[in-house]
Amino acid sequence: MTLSAPSATSSFQAAIIDLDGTMVDTLGDFVVVLHHTLADLGCHPIEIARVDRAFVELTVGKGTEDLLRRTLAHAWGLPDDDPEAAAAVPEAWQHYQGHYTRLNGLHSDVYPGVPEGLAQLSALGLPLACLTNKPTAFAEQLLERKGLRAHFQHVFGGDAFARKKPDPLPLLKTCEALGTSPAHTVMVGDSSNDAQAANAAGCPIILVTYGYNHGHPIAEVPALAHVDRLDAVPWSRWRA
Repeated sequence: MTLSAPSATSSFQAAIIDLDGTMVDTLGDFVVVLHHTLADLGCHPIEIARVDRAFVELTVGKGTEDLLRRTLAHAWGLPDDDPEAAAAVPEAWQHYQGHYTRLNGLHSDVYPGVPEGLAQLSALGLPLACLTNKPTAFAEQLLERKGLRAHFQHVFGGDAFARKKPDPLPLLKTCEALGTSPAHTVMVGDSSNDAQAANAAGCPIILVTYGYNHGHPIAEVPALAHVDRLDAVPWSRWRA
């Protein structure tokens, strides 16, 4: 764990926390749901097998539409931006939505230290929001199934606002909902996506070291802290 010294500009009044790769390891959910979706679309078993855990780990984080488009292209051996894959996304979404609702959380695990870290933040009286690019209904359902929902004042998914992370709009809107300024609202995430959004919004960023960062070392992304566990952060040092 690496930590920067606290300062007047890094005192927190609230926290915004990402979901996939930050609080819950959801790769297993994605793999199983995508396999069912591809099977529904009539894909060959060889095509389905291409969508493995390693591929999903490099692909998740930019919203369901992006995930489905890139998954279809990968399964079919096409470029990411191939129009055939893009055209098939609406049909794939119909299948994906049903499977994800049924299987959400069944093949995923809460990361060690997350419940304890959330309890520490709640004990300090910090209002919390979960902000993810996963659809809001899926995020709500997953947090409930993993026993984490009660910690959060708000849950916003990728369909909650006009744009998704790494655009700063979701963070700015979440700060409005929390009633805090971006400068005093910390974002906790696992990827350069989260860091880019936080930097553009003016929020300090803390990054976990165990999540999904599209195959790139997270330590190379500047942050207030890089932490191995959510409960290892000395939150009281930064409490405004």
